[in-house]
Amino acid sequence: MGEIATQAADLERAIAEAEELFVAAGQAKVRAEREDYRRKRVRATLFVKYKADGNAAGASEQMAEADPVYELAVNDWEAAAMEAETLRAQAEAKRMKFEAWRTANATKRAQMNLR
Repeated sequence: MGEIATQAADLERAIAEAEELFVAAGQAKVRAEREDYRRKRVRATLFVKYKADGNAAGASEQMAEADPVYELAVNDWEAAAMEAETLRAQAEAKRMKFEAWRTANATKRAQMNLR
């Protein structure tokens, strides 16, 4: 396989990997947003429950946030947000590597044309 064909195959593979990362990052972001919404619903539900038990609003809020069910929802949201941010960073790094590769190749072509 010639050098140009190898470069084209490498480029296609790099683009496909970047696309997969960007799609995964987008999907992870949606999961994180969904978990955040679930966390807020759990907190509101627990607040209403504790308020219905006759607790004051401030105490109900504190009890809701201290509830193990809410803590699980917070942990799920944090894990999803971390995954989303990690994938976003990996996708951005992949984009930056591609830009560096493209710039290096353009510089190489320009130098060849000057000879």
